[in-house]
Amino acid sequence: MTFLGHPLHSFTVHFPIALYLLGVLLTGLALSRGAADTERFAFWSFGLSWLATLVASIFGLIDQGQLAPTDPRLNAVNAHISGGVALLIINGLLVYMRFRWADVLVRYRWPYLGLMALGAAAVLATGWLGGELVFRWHIGVIQP
Repeated sequence: MTFLGHPLHSFTVHFPIALYLLGVLLTGLALSRGAADTERFAFWSFGLSWLATLVASIFGLIDQGQLAPTDPRLNAVNAHISGGVALLIINGLLVYMRFRWADVLVRYRWPYLGLMALGAAAVLATGWLGGELVFRWHIGVIQP
């Protein structure tokens, strides 16, 4: 599926990455400065990242459906999908925890930060796998 000649998954995948990493940065600033507004912006960043991940995942699944069931590249695609699902779950848990406990950085600081670090690792791994799909396997690349 394309928009203005670009695959929609490749077009939308940058938003969840940037928003998630912004949430991590803002949480770090909130912890170092004790600013409640900064932590609230981090919460919204994680929430928007979750929504953007959902949108990018839908477009990715549509693109994956265009591959033949016997395509040898499907193992690489499935690894990328697994990373995306992990990110959806982790990011969703971060949003839930912050929504459920407004003082999550006080009450559950280390589990929350550990989950956030795990999510950052999932972002990096999934992005790396996505780069492998594009540059090594030439998936999502429109040929002229």
